[in-house]
Amino acid sequence: MTSDKSESFVRDMLAQAGVSVDGNRPFDIQVHDPRLYRRVLAEGALGLGEAYMDGWWDCEALDEFINKVMLADLEKE
Repeated sequence: MTSDKSESFVRDMLAQAGVSVDGNRPFDIQVHDPRLYRRVLAEGALGLGEAYMDGWWDCEALDEFINKVMLADLEKE
């Protein structure tokens, strides 16, 4: 999958949870490294968490973000 398609896919998945990329709500994520999208597709939740620890993305209200993603059960998709 090309990086543009990876980004689009991840953005669409997060939108299903009500989360935007680079949005202005506290639970929206701010992406600092575009490699995030491929990593999430390749490694799922583990890749998302490790990318957070690596500083590839950030979120003001991490607890709210995690709650939204968990309730949407995105890994099942």
